[in-house]
Amino acid sequence: MNTSISIICYKSKTLSNGEHPLMLRITQNRKLKYKSLNISIAEKHWDFKKNTPKSNCPNKDLILKIILKAKLEYQQKVLEKKANDEEFTATSLINEAKDEIKAKTVEEFYQLTINELKEKGQIGNSYAYLNSYNTLKNFNKGKKLDYTFSHIDVTFCKKLEDWLRSKGNKDTTLSYQFRTLRAAYNRAIDAKIVNRDKNPFIEYKLSRFNTKTIKRALSKEDTLKIINADCSGKSKLRQLTHDLFSFSYLCGGISFVDIANL
Repeated sequence: MNTSISIICYKSKTLSNGEHPLMLRITQNRKLKYKSLNISIAEKHWDFKKNTPKSNCPNKDLILKIILKAKLEYQQKVLEKKANDEEFTATSLINEAKDEIKAKTVEEFYQLTINELKEKGQIGNSYAYLNSYNTLKNFNKGKKLDYTFSHIDVTFCKKLEDWLRSKGNKDTTLSYQFRTLRAAYNRAIDAKIVNRDKNPFIEYKLSRFNTKTIKRALSKEDTLKIINADCSGKSKLRQLTHDLFSFSYLCGGISFVDIANL
C-alpha cells in the first residue's frame, strides 16, 4: 500500500486576497485527501514543477518551515502505522492528526470558565471556581496568574498545601480547594490547554486529606434539656428560637428552610 505525501498550491480555489491555499496532499491507492496548511501564496511565487516557493517569494523561509513541519508529521505517522502493521487510509491519517495545544494562562482560563458558567446559569459552580481563583491569586501574592497550567506540578501543589495550612486551614478546606483545582485542570486538558501527561493529580492524590467530620451531635438527654427549658420570662425572640428548635427536633429534624416555607 503506497502512500505519498506532498504539498501543492491548490489552484482550484482562489481566496479573497487573490492567492491560492497551500494544501498537504496524501495519495493512497489513487485516492487523494487534502488538508489545508492555513497559508496561501500567489501563483507567480510558486514553482509548480518542484512544488516549492520560488526564490523571490516573500516569507519564503517561513513557508518552507511550515511545509517541512507538515510533511515530517505525516511521514512519521505513515512510518509508525507501517511499523505496527496497522491499517490506515488517507482520511484516517488526517483525522488522527496530533491535537494542537493552545497555550493559555491560568488567569485567562479561570476568567473564561467563570464567565461561561455564569452565562449557563451555573452560579454555584462559578462561585466555586471564583473561590479557587482568588485562593491561587492570594497564594501568588495578589499577582495575576500569568503562567500556564504546566506550571502547576506536584511541587506547586505541595507548596500550595503548606501555604493553606499556614493560614489555619484544615483538611476539609484543603480537600475542597484541591478538588476544584483538579476540576479546573481537567477542564484545561479537555480544552487542549495543557497536555494530559502534565496532570499533577496523577501523583498528588487528594485521598491524603482526612475529610471525616468529627461527630458533634447533642445527646438525647442534652436535647431534652433545651426543649424542657422555661423561656417564659425571656424575650419574644428567645421564645421563638426555642419554639423553632423544639419544632424542628420533634418533626424528625425538619430543616429551617422547610419551616419557613410552612
